[in-house]
This record gives sequence, structure tokens and C-alpha cells, in this order.
Amino acid sequence: MDNIRYLSDNTLLPFRIAISLRSSSLNEGDMSSNDEDNKKNRQNFFKQLNIENRIIIHSRQVHSRRIIKADQYIMTDADGLITDNDDHALFILTADCFNIFFVTENNSKFGIVHAGWKGILNGVVEEMRHYLKGETDVIIGQGICSEHFEVGKEVQGYFEDKYSDKYTVKSDDKISIDLRRIIYDSLKSYANINHINQCNVCNNNDLFSYRMGDTLKRNLSIIWREHD
Repeated sequence: MDNIRYLSDNTLLPFRIAISLRSSSLNEGDMSSNDEDNKKNRQNFFKQLNIENRIIIHSRQVHSRRIIKADQYIMTDADGLITDNDDHALFILTADCFNIFFVTENNSKFGIVHAGWKGILNGVVEEMRHYLKGETDVIIGQGICSEHFEVGKEVQGYFEDKYSDKYTVKSDDKISIDLRRIIYDSLKSYANINHINQCNVCNNNDLFSYRMGDTLKRNLSIIWREHD
């Protein structure tokens, strides 16, 4: 079995999270759905995490605001999954977009959200707030940092129409947007928040980055509950 490199985090115990990294495995450890080699990477990753016998669920990510209850029998368009089934493991794929893990309602439910700039503008973080009830903990995972999320005037205008210029960062002739801060500010009144403070561009030796040319490759982020 090829060895998959990954980050893990136990902040949300009894829930665990893991994020795949570049590796010497097939296609550098790419976890996207493009070919059979990548499916083997996913299978090997799940075996390393000892969750290969779980019901492992993901959706078709479309940069929407849609968050749905996980269903093992249905593959549908959505950018967030939530479940109360401890046999489930939920994952998303990213390459610059943010992943957001959460547990809520006193550990009775858990979920994961895919939040890129289009999804943020479409309201996926605001939609997430509807699901944060009772005691809630959130981890904002890796994603492109404000230094590297450089945008043009059109995208700048979209963000400033929604948020004013609060999250616009200007340096010389460069304009960028602080997506992590948008996510944090949108959720801080609803949850206890922790960070995996890594940028796909800054850490491109470990993480795939669309902006650095990894247009088809993806890291896989997954959350599950440890069984007693």
C-alpha cells in the first residue's frame, strides 16, 4: 500500500480530522476523481486512517451555498455536508479553497463545508450558521492566504459590495482579499473557532494550489467520529 502523507488534528475529539498532502504516491497523492490511480490514493488514505469500513460520503462541489444532510445513497450538488450518524465519514476536495470542519449540538452532529471565494460570495458561510446550535466547535482549515489571493477590480467590487472594503488588502499596485478573516468574522459569534493556519500557495510543497498550476489535483479533507 502506498504511503499517503497527511495532517491530522484532535482538537474536536471525539471527532478526528485529516488532510491529505502531496506524497510519493500515485499522481503525487492527488485525491481528485479524475482517474483510477486517484481512487487508489483515496482507498489507501482511508485504510491508513482505519476508516475504510465507514460510510464515506462526499458531494459534487459547485461553489454554492447549499449544505445538506449526508446520504450514502445520493450524490448531489452541495458544498457542505452534515450528519448525526457516527458511522459516517465526510470529505471534501480542495486546492486553494477553505475547508471548515464543525461539531455541534453537544457533539451530536458533525459536518464539513467547502468555501472558496465564489461560495463565500454565494453565502455558504452564512448558510452554515443555521446549523450551529448548542455547543459548537469549528476548525477553519487550510486555504489561500490574503497575500496570495490577489484579485482584479471586478472581484474586488463583488466583495466590497457585500462586505464594504473591510477585507480588502492593498499593497503597492496589488489588491487581495482576506478570505480566512471573512470566514472567522462570520462564525465567531456562533462557535469556538480554531485554525489550521496554512496557505496552499505558501505551503505548495505539501498542498495543491490551483493558482500554482495544480488545476486538476486536489487534497482531501475528512472528518469522522472515533468509535469507543
